[in-house]
Amino acid sequence: MTSTDETFGRVCSVIAAELGCLESDLSATTTAEDVDGWDSLAHARLIMSLEDRLSIRFPGEKLFDLDCIGDLVSLADEALAPNESKHL
Repeated sequence: MTSTDETFGRVCSVIAAELGCLESDLSATTTAEDVDGWDSLAHARLIMSLEDRLSIRFPGEKLFDLDCIGDLVSLADEALAPNESKHL
């Protein structure tokens, strides 16, 4: 089962790769405003990349409620949970 810490690391890895920033500069409280180049287009690319790399689908209605990376990690954890139970 994936832990929140593991999900956080995976999410930050994707953010760093997509936006060209350092993983070490990211925290659970980091917002899009804190990262150069994280605009609406970059956000859409980031979401698609996360879905692809984590093999999940985010519920579209919840994507507008994200305020920080921690919220994104929580949403990823929710999406990962059903996938993991299928493999048990």
